Amino acid sequence: MGNKTIYVSEKDESLFEQAKDLAGEALSSVIVRALREFVSRHQDMQKGMKEVSIKVGTASAERELRFVGSQIGKWSGFSDDKVWYLKSYIFRTQKENWAVLLETVCKTSLLTNKKEWKESGDYLVNPKKSELFVGKSPEELKSKIPNELYSSIVEYAKQYEAPIEFLDI
Repeated sequence: MGNKTIYVSEKDESLFEQAKDLAGEALSSVIVRALREFVSRHQDMQKGMKEVSIKVGTASAERELRFVGSQIGKWSGFSDDKVWYLKSYIFRTQKENWAVLLETVCKTSLLTNKKEWKESGDYLVNPKKSELFVGKSPEELKSKIPNELYSSIVEYAKQYEAPIEFLDI
């Protein structure tokens, strides 16, 4: 049986000692069990990934982008200034990034005041525009997307990182 040396940072020493006390068995078996769970969870996540093809740009100048990932959610709502109605698709990528495809669908006046929409001539303009935003964490996306969408992504992140919540009851 091979020996492995684990270096524990000072800030994690108390956790390491607590685990050693709670284990009631060799700490190495606890570490191996945690590693198995970690590897299994990440392999399962990788299995659900596939090639994703999206279109970005304006209606008259779209281009196709591809990446490996899985869609974990959708969102639709208004821009922060309430001028645009937006749709969004939320992905996790093969490299553990967050990718958000944000599509501008129409002006909100189409949904809230059709008379104003018609009188303003907004129906003559095709507002369709799609953008892809990528970040290592939801925080990296915060300044680029609507606040309501950011809040949804934070919730998806919680579910993604800890799909099962263990209760100490």
